[in-house]
Amino acid sequence: MKLFVTGGSGYLGAAILKRAPTDWQIAATYVTHPIARKNVAAFYLDVRDADAVQRAIDAARPDVVIHTAAQMTGAALIAVNADGARNVARAARQIGAQLVHLSSDVIFDGEHAPYDETAEPHPLIPYAISKARAEEIVRAEFSSARIVRTSLIYGFDPMDPRTRQTLDGEMPRLFTDEFRCPIFVDDLADALIELAQLHPVFFEKTGFSVLNLAGAQRISRYDFGIALAQKFRVAPKFSPARSASHPTPRPRDCTLDISRAQKILQTKLRGVAEVLAQ
Repeated sequence: MKLFVTGGSGYLGAAILKRAPTDWQIAATYVTHPIARKNVAAFYLDVRDADAVQRAIDAARPDVVIHTAAQMTGAALIAVNADGARNVARAARQIGAQLVHLSSDVIFDGEHAPYDETAEPHPLIPYAISKARAEEIVRAEFSSARIVRTSLIYGFDPMDPRTRQTLDGEMPRLFTDEFRCPIFVDDLADALIELAQLHPVFFEKTGFSVLNLAGAQRISRYDFGIALAQKFRVAPKFSPARSASHPTPRPRDCTLDISRAQKILQTKLRGVAEVLAQ
């Protein structure tokens, strides 16, 4: 298997590189933080540069591209997340590679949970708007691409930035009425690696291109913070708050229905309580 991972220095991308089979040929890209792994051919790539993306994927000739590169904030959200997705999808299609594109649960307005794979996006916040637009572009550019919608990604080796900020008190308020399905980064990486190995004929027969990959437990942001604090035996450095009172509208319940993934994948998508208990 020849695998190409965009955003290989990101939290999820790094987990994919770490957990992928050692006999695979792997190429991975970064922008800010160089990658140093023995079995990975790593190089700088700005996904906004269509020509550079095409050259990189042409040179690697991967069987599968997993597109994780994204930007969370800033003026370049559409350019990186949407236009960048177009460049990656186009380059993958032109060489006949399979494409797994990472999307997000926040593309929904949070008013009609749980969301299955047929749910239509209704984004409220800038990041969500860019990711919803990316889905549209990927579908138009590469009809056989697999779009994966996921939720809050967390992990402990190394610790993800959001968990560290929560435990260190850098997130002083956590919402009691905002619900997600956090997914342990190793579970998500393993599921993506398994998904990459499924034959394209499988998706042609089943007739779907979207798959929800999230944790099995719906939990509020506040209760998730409490669970993390208890796990690491630290006093909570945050207080409860209500998303409903936030001045900017936010999606309050982005629960994803993962029944389809649970049927087709062997990888177990564990809930927060199960992960922390282990």
